Amino acid sequence: MNSVKKEFEYLVYQGIKSQGLDELCSKLLAILYSEPGSLTLEELSTMTGYSFSSVSAAMKFLSGIKLVEKTKKAGSKKLYFSAQRDMLTMTINAVKSKTEVMISPAIKELPAIIERCKNSNEEGSDELLKIIEYYYQQIISLDLIYKNLVEFTEKIQNEVNKK
Repeated sequence: MNSVKKEFEYLVYQGIKSQGLDELCSKLLAILYSEPGSLTLEELSTMTGYSFSSVSAAMKFLSGIKLVEKTKKAGSKKLYFSAQRDMLTMTINAVKSKTEVMISPAIKELPAIIERCKNSNEEGSDELLKIIEYYYQQIISLDLIYKNLVEFTEKIQNEVNKK
């Protein structure tokens, strides 16, 4: 059974790593995803071979983007972590996080940057303006794609949950 668990963990690890997470975060998610219960930072540190502080920082990041859930058990000061096992929810949260961190700030700030570039007399500003405007178009397109992806994924999730 242990080899089946390791094979499953590796498959989950590869899938998560392909989404752009670093090695440690991918390992942590793979371990948590295959565990029926929750684990402490100490247990995760031992299982991964990474330092407690590295694991703690990674878990703070993963809980911040809602890929893991942290809880406390009555009478214990330790934090316990478990993975979000609903792949559709994980996808929705990842897309929303990218929108929040990358897309929304760019949509908010790029128009002013474009205007300043248009009004600039510096050498190369025309070429830079083309680059920035193209980037802005791409960001607007990504925003639409992400919104549609979230809506589509939520629709499928609702259908799956009805069954």
